[in-house]
Amino acid sequence: MNRNALLCGWLAILLAAAPAVVQQGGAAPSPRVIRVLSRNPKTPNRAALGDSIIVEVAGLAALLNPGSQVHCSDLVLFLDAIAVQGSPPESCNPGEGRVRFLLDRTDKSDHAWHILLAEPTGFAKTIPVSIGNSAELAYPTEVRGFELEVLARTELFCYLGILAIGITLIARLAWKTSILRAPGLEGRQAPFSLSRFQLAFWSLLVIAAYVFIWMVTKELDTITGSVLVLLGIGSGTALAAVLIDSGKATPAVTVASVMPTRSRGFLHDVLSDDHGISIYRFQLFVWTLVLGVIFCASVYDGLQMPQFSTTLLGLMGLSSGTYLGFKIPESRAPQLVGEASEPAAGEP
Repeated sequence: MNRNALLCGWLAILLAAAPAVVQQGGAAPSPRVIRVLSRNPKTPNRAALGDSIIVEVAGLAALLNPGSQVHCSDLVLFLDAIAVQGSPPESCNPGEGRVRFLLDRTDKSDHAWHILLAEPTGFAKTIPVSIGNSAELAYPTEVRGFELEVLARTELFCYLGILAIGITLIARLAWKTSILRAPGLEGRQAPFSLSRFQLAFWSLLVIAAYVFIWMVTKELDTITGSVLVLLGIGSGTALAAVLIDSGKATPAVTVASVMPTRSRGFLHDVLSDDHGISIYRFQLFVWTLVLGVIFCASVYDGLQMPQFSTTLLGLMGLSSGTYLGFKIPESRAPQLVGEASEPAAGEP
């Protein structure tokens, strides 16, 4: 009887100690991100590209212990569940459970930053932050409300102000000077040139998009091959139009002077030849606007210059070539000074 009681007592002691033995010999608990701080004391809960952040991790000492196969340089930062590769930690402090990362754009992290910063709808976006020892799996995190600054408020307002001033200045120059008008008359009297408008349109779009992408991503090498082709088409069309105009023979007249073609308004000028609205001018004008809208949407969605397909670029080149081909035989019947009828509008 005493022996049975003794055995039952030992069994109870072993059962009570079993959970502690299992916990001591089992695997270490998974690390958990408990706090994220920006190095900027004015905005501890917000960081932007180029700033440093400190990630506090519970269980970091066990993760980076001397016998572990995980090292500080192996840790990967996760922003909004997206692995930011190519930017290893600047430092690790296992004792305090802190890891410091620099939010830097590298060749490996370029795609991740494009996803994080694309389609900005405000100055900042609220995201979860975590780390992992590989790009496939992030550790659990308690940080769900960290703010990633997408647009700097001061820089954005300066950009919009400069852009508005630039557009206003170009519009004023286009209306009062001959910068977008065909040669022949001075100031407002000369008709608007479709080829010069196309060149100015693409130049303004590319410059504005380039500055906007740089402002958000701090990236400089953003000009794509499609952009160069579009600028080349615009420049080539404008140059060929000038050469065609300068090579036109002036019919001989027996009177003193000839009345040149005058402007009848922007749309009428760029869409009309001697016989009224022409389909080849209309085609070039519409496709220029359509590709311009696609260009702006692509820049906003992905924060990168679009890469148009060969088909679209060929269509734009075909429209420009058609315009130049029909421009060669465009007649400019001279009118005498004082003639009652008003000349047709359009580019000479």
